[in-house]
Amino acid sequence: MYIEILIIVSALVGSILSGLFGGGAGLIFTPTIYLFLSHANPGSSHIMQTSITTMIASLMVSGLVAIFKHHRYNHIDWNVLKWSAPLVIIGSVLGCFVMSYISSQVAIYFFSIATLLLAIRSTQKLASHASTNNINVTRSGSFRYLGSFILGLISTLSGSASFAVPYYENIGLNIKKSIGTTTVVVWLYSIFVLIFMISLGLNQDNLPPGNIGFLNYKYLWLFMIPTIPGALLGAKLANILPERKLKISFTILLYVIGVSMLIS
Repeated sequence: MYIEILIIVSALVGSILSGLFGGGAGLIFTPTIYLFLSHANPGSSHIMQTSITTMIASLMVSGLVAIFKHHRYNHIDWNVLKWSAPLVIIGSVLGCFVMSYISSQVAIYFFSIATLLLAIRSTQKLASHASTNNINVTRSGSFRYLGSFILGLISTLSGSASFAVPYYENIGLNIKKSIGTTTVVVWLYSIFVLIFMISLGLNQDNLPPGNIGFLNYKYLWLFMIPTIPGALLGAKLANILPERKLKISFTILLYVIGVSMLIS
């Protein structure tokens, strides 16, 4: 019963973060599922891959809810989405193939280090008081297109789309537009990641009980139930909170999760 309560709470918190930051759910979901599965099945393999895939599946319904709310708040830049989403999807599919060959330990280190690097970068921007509001998208085509591809690759390997918000800020969107656009991109590439991660895991041995490929369906419903109210609340908070407070909260979260996973 304790495990079920922990899963429900983490699902609620994760979906709030997803609605609030556009992709922060993986920072809560992925470590929670990993710690649970590794404790319950210490001899199983590909636990990190299973954790990432299961986290993505749990957010599909709530992701649609968050997209609707962000669209209503005019937080989505559909023009940027048109050219960036296909490249992010291609990168995420490549990430699926890489994930199927690396060990869980390598995936954990990648998750932790990438999160901490992002936190440091975010801290530097906060310290400099740099504002990205109302900046036109003036980055070069190579930066934008290659960046979108790399974004998809990193998001899949780390199990977190938190890197998408800073990327969209860097190409000129304000924080709220970045969050809303990220929400749509994450939902779109998640469809492809799920298909490939389930397929690539079908031939793997010694997976945790309750797996179909790299998807663990045994506890999926526990994650999914709280995500809809959490996504609604997160999108609402993203609309009413000041932008600087959003950035500070996002940065603190990155440090907490990055350090906790690294030392675990």
